[in-house]
Amino acid sequence: MRALVAVHKGRQERLRDGLERGGLEGRDLAFAFELVYGVARRERLLDAVLLGFAHRGLPKDPTLMAALRLGVYQLLFVAGMPEHAAVGETVALVRGNRGFANAILRSVARAVRDRPAREDDGRNELPLGPSRALELAAPLPEDEVARLAVLHSLPEWLARRISEQHGIEGLRRTAAAASATPPIFLRPAASAEPATRARELEAAGVSVAEAEGGRLLRWVDGASPFSSPSFAAGHFVVQDPTALAAAAAVPCGPGDRVVDLCAAPGTKTTLLAERVAPAGRVHAFDPNERRRGQIVENVVRLRLEETVEVLDSVEGLPPADCVLADVPCSNTGVLGRRVEVRARLTPATFEELPRLQRSILEQAVAMTRPGGHVVYSTCSIDREENEAVVQAAQRAAEGLQLVESERTLPEAGVRDGGYFAVLRLPG
Repeated sequence: MRALVAVHKGRQERLRDGLERGGLEGRDLAFAFELVYGVARRERLLDAVLLGFAHRGLPKDPTLMAALRLGVYQLLFVAGMPEHAAVGETVALVRGNRGFANAILRSVARAVRDRPAREDDGRNELPLGPSRALELAAPLPEDEVARLAVLHSLPEWLARRISEQHGIEGLRRTAAAASATPPIFLRPAASAEPATRARELEAAGVSVAEAEGGRLLRWVDGASPFSSPSFAAGHFVVQDPTALAAAAAVPCGPGDRVVDLCAAPGTKTTLLAERVAPAGRVHAFDPNERRRGQIVENVVRLRLEETVEVLDSVEGLPPADCVLADVPCSNTGVLGRRVEVRARLTPATFEELPRLQRSILEQAVAMTRPGGHVVYSTCSIDREENEAVVQAAQRAAEGLQLVESERTLPEAGVRDGGYFAVLRLPG
C-alpha cells in the first residue's frame, strides 16, 4: 500500500527501492511490480470505473483509494485472478470503511461479462481481452481524444497536445503504449554473438527471443535475467530498440574520443565504449552523483573501465570527436515505463524543458572539434523538445548541419518512443 501511495505522489525511485527491499524475490517480486506499476499506468481509468459505482463520490483517503485501485486492477487486468481473492485480500488491507470497499469492489466484479466487448459500444463497455468485458456504470466521453485520455489514463490536455502534433492515429499508438506493460530488451555485450548469450540465458531458465535483427534479445518468460550468471558476468545491459538507435547514430569508431553528457544509467555509454575500443575513450558525465554511480556499476560489470572515464565535471576536456547529448526531457515517449511522469507533467513543462535542452545542446556543440558530430536525443515525442531545439541550435551556431534525424512514436509491446538528430560541425 505504501508503494502505491508513493507512486501516486511521483516518487518512483523510492517505490522501486521499497519494493526491492521488501523481502520479496523472484515471481513474488515481479508480481508486486506488475500490480504497483499497473495500477499507476491505469490510475485514471480505474478511478473512472470506481466513480461510476460510487454514488456518493470517491473517498479522499489516499490509502483507501490505493486499496480500491489495487482491487479493481486485479479484477479487470490480472489474468486468472479469482474474484474472491481480489476482493477479499483488498478489503483486508483496509482499516476503515471495509463495508464500502467490499460493496464497491463486488459491484465492479458483477459488471464483468465473460464475452467479448461489443464493437459498436465503445463508450459503455471496456474490453478486457478477447473473451471478457466490463459493463461501465457511467459512459466514457463521446469525444475520441477525451475518451482515449480516460482509457489510457492520460491528462486530457496532454492527449490533445499529442493529437495536435501527431494526429489521432499517433495519439492512439502513444496512448496504447502508455497503458501497456513495456517489454524488456537485453543488448548483448560485444564480446560474444547474441545467439551465444541467448543460450546462456536459456540455460539459466530465462526465455528470450531475438529482436531487432539479432541486435537485441527480448525477455519472454521464465526466470529473471537479472538473477542470471550472464548478467553478473556483464554479458548484457537493458536497452530498448529506440534507445539503441539513438546510441548507434553516434558516428564514432575505434580510437575516437567521445563525451556522453547526461549519461546515466550508462547503457548508451557502454555501447559507445565498445565501438571506440581499444584505443578510444568515452568521458561519461551526469550531474546527479547517485546516478553517476549507476554508470560506474554498468561500466564495471561490462569490464569497460579501461575505455570509460566517469566524470563529475566536464570542465577542461579537449574538443571531442563526438558528443552525445541525451538530455532530460518530458519522457512522453516512455509513459508506460516512467509511470510517475503523467502525474507531474504540466503545460508549463514544455516551456521550461526546452530552455534547459537548448543549453545542454549548445554546450555539446562547444565541446566538439571542427568537423565532429553532436547527437541530440530525447525520450520525448514532443516537437518543442526535439525539432524546435535542434533548429534553435542551428540558428545559434553558423554552419551546424543536420545530417539525419528520426522521431519514433511508441508502440505497445514493441518499442519506446523517442527522437535523435545527428549534427555535424563545420570544418
